[in-house]
Amino acid sequence: MSSDLVALVRRRPDVHAIADGMIAMGEPLELRAEDLGATHLYDADGRLLVSIEEPVQVAVQGEIGRLLGPEFAARAVAPVWWVDVRAVADLPEATRVARRFADSLVHWLGGTVYPDGAADAPARSWRASESQAGGAAYQDGVIG
Repeated sequence: MSSDLVALVRRRPDVHAIADGMIAMGEPLELRAEDLGATHLYDADGRLLVSIEEPVQVAVQGEIGRLLGPEFAARAVAPVWWVDVRAVADLPEATRVARRFADSLVHWLGGTVYPDGAADAPARSWRASESQAGGAAYQDGVIG
Protein backbone atom coordinates (compact mmCIF):
# COMPACT_ATOMS: atom_id res chain seq x y z
CA MET A 1 0.00 0.00 0.00
CA SER A 2 1.30 3.44 -0.89
CA SER A 3 1.60 6.51 1.31
CA ASP A 4 -0.51 9.30 -0.16
CA LEU A 5 -0.14 13.06 0.23
CA VAL A 6 -2.21 15.82 -1.34
CA ALA A 7 -0.68 19.22 -2.00
CA LEU A 8 -3.22 22.02 -2.43
CA VAL A 9 -1.46 24.95 -4.07
CA ARG A 10 -2.49 28.37 -5.29
CA ARG A 11 -1.12 28.29 -8.85
CA ARG A 12 -0.84 25.57 -11.48
CA PRO A 13 2.33 23.76 -10.43
CA ASP A 14 5.18 22.88 -12.73
CA VAL A 15 5.84 19.40 -11.39
CA HIS A 16 8.97 18.93 -13.51
CA ALA A 17 10.51 22.22 -12.33
CA ILE A 18 10.04 21.28 -8.66
CA ALA A 19 11.50 17.79 -9.23
CA ASP A 20 14.39 19.25 -11.25
CA GLY A 21 15.05 21.65 -8.37
CA MET A 22 15.21 18.77 -5.89
CA ILE A 23 17.68 16.97 -8.16
CA ALA A 24 19.76 20.13 -8.55
CA MET A 25 19.88 20.44 -4.75
CA GLY A 26 21.39 16.97 -4.42
CA GLU A 27 18.52 14.48 -4.30
CA PRO A 28 19.79 11.39 -6.17
CA LEU A 29 16.64 11.03 -8.28
CA GLU A 30 15.72 10.37 -11.88
CA LEU A 31 12.62 12.07 -13.28
CA ARG A 32 10.44 10.27 -15.83
CA ALA A 33 7.16 11.49 -17.32
CA GLU A 34 4.78 8.68 -18.22
CA ASP A 35 2.26 8.56 -21.06
CA LEU A 36 -0.79 8.83 -18.82
CA GLY A 37 0.22 12.18 -17.34
CA ALA A 38 1.89 10.90 -14.17
CA THR A 39 5.45 11.87 -13.33
CA HIS A 40 7.64 9.33 -11.57
CA LEU A 41 10.71 9.79 -9.41
CA TYR A 42 13.19 6.91 -9.30
CA ASP A 43 16.18 6.37 -7.02
CA ALA A 44 19.76 5.87 -8.21
CA ASP A 45 19.14 2.10 -8.45
CA GLY A 46 16.20 2.62 -10.82
CA ARG A 47 13.50 1.79 -8.25
CA LEU A 48 10.25 3.75 -8.40
CA LEU A 49 9.93 5.94 -5.29
CA VAL A 50 7.17 8.46 -5.99
CA SER A 51 4.34 8.91 -8.46
CA ILE A 52 2.98 12.43 -8.97
CA GLU A 53 -0.37 12.71 -10.69
CA GLU A 54 -1.25 15.47 -13.14
CA PRO A 55 -2.43 18.56 -11.18
CA VAL A 56 -6.20 19.15 -11.22
CA GLN A 57 -7.88 22.45 -10.43
CA VAL A 58 -10.59 22.31 -7.76
CA ALA A 59 -12.89 25.28 -8.17
CA VAL A 60 -15.67 24.33 -5.73
CA GLN A 61 -14.96 24.82 -2.02
CA GLY A 62 -17.32 21.99 -1.05
CA GLU A 63 -15.19 19.45 -2.92
CA ILE A 64 -12.21 20.10 -0.67
CA GLY A 65 -14.38 19.51 2.39
CA ARG A 66 -16.04 16.44 0.90
CA LEU A 67 -12.71 14.82 0.06
CA LEU A 68 -10.48 15.93 2.93
CA GLY A 69 -12.92 16.95 5.67
CA PRO A 70 -14.32 20.30 6.79
CA GLU A 71 -11.50 21.13 9.22
CA PHE A 72 -8.88 20.82 6.53
CA ALA A 73 -11.06 22.53 3.92
CA ALA A 74 -11.17 25.65 6.09
CA ARG A 75 -7.42 26.03 5.49
CA ALA A 76 -7.59 26.21 1.69
CA VAL A 77 -9.99 28.39 -0.27
CA ALA A 78 -10.94 27.25 -3.77
CA PRO A 79 -9.82 27.53 -6.45
CA VAL A 80 -6.69 25.53 -5.73
CA TRP A 81 -4.60 23.00 -7.64
CA TRP A 82 -4.81 19.47 -6.25
CA VAL A 83 -1.67 17.34 -6.66
CA ASP A 84 -1.64 13.68 -5.56
CA VAL A 85 1.82 12.54 -4.47
CA ARG A 86 2.15 8.80 -3.80
CA ALA A 87 5.16 7.15 -2.17
CA VAL A 88 5.89 3.46 -2.75
CA ALA A 89 5.15 1.61 0.49
CA ASP A 90 8.05 -0.82 0.72
CA LEU A 91 10.84 1.78 0.47
CA PRO A 92 11.21 4.06 3.51
CA GLU A 93 13.11 6.62 1.44
CA ALA A 94 10.05 7.03 -0.79
CA THR A 95 7.99 8.62 2.00
CA ARG A 96 10.71 11.18 2.71
CA VAL A 97 11.05 12.07 -0.99
CA ALA A 98 7.26 12.38 -1.41
CA ARG A 99 7.00 14.67 1.63
CA ARG A 100 9.91 16.79 0.43
CA PHE A 101 8.32 17.13 -3.01
CA ALA A 102 4.90 18.12 -1.60
CA ASP A 103 6.51 20.56 0.85
CA SER A 104 8.52 22.08 -2.01
CA LEU A 105 5.33 22.69 -4.00
CA VAL A 106 3.83 24.50 -1.02
CA HIS A 107 7.04 26.42 -0.36
CA TRP A 108 7.11 27.90 -3.87
CA LEU A 109 3.40 28.17 -4.64
CA GLY A 110 1.74 28.71 -1.27
CA GLY A 111 -0.78 26.29 0.14
CA THR A 112 -0.86 23.29 2.39
CA VAL A 113 -0.25 19.53 2.41
CA TYR A 114 -2.71 16.86 3.56
CA PRO A 115 -2.38 15.00 5.86
CA ASP A 116 -1.20 17.29 8.61
CA GLY A 117 -0.92 20.33 6.35
CA ALA A 118 1.29 22.11 8.84
CA ALA A 119 2.91 24.37 6.28
CA ASP A 120 0.11 26.75 5.13
CA ALA A 121 2.96 28.68 3.59
CA PRO A 122 2.68 31.86 1.58
CA ALA A 123 4.03 31.69 -1.95
CA ARG A 124 7.80 32.14 -2.24
CA SER A 125 7.82 32.82 -5.97
CA TRP A 126 6.70 36.12 -7.48
CA ARG A 127 4.91 34.05 -10.14
CA ALA A 128 2.75 32.35 -7.55
CA SER A 129 1.02 35.38 -6.07
CA GLU A 130 -0.97 38.24 -7.49
CA SER A 131 -0.72 41.59 -5.80
CA GLN A 132 -3.21 43.31 -8.12
CA ALA A 133 -6.62 44.27 -6.81
CA GLY A 134 -8.95 41.32 -7.12
CA GLY A 135 -6.08 38.83 -7.35
CA ALA A 136 -5.51 35.88 -5.08
CA ALA A 137 -3.41 36.44 -2.01
CA TYR A 138 -2.30 34.74 1.18
CA GLN A 139 -3.99 36.13 4.29
CA ASP A 140 -4.42 35.05 7.88
CA GLY A 141 -3.25 31.46 7.43
CA VAL A 142 -5.63 30.78 4.52
CA ILE A 143 -4.85 30.70 0.84
CA GLY A 144 -7.42 32.45 -1.22
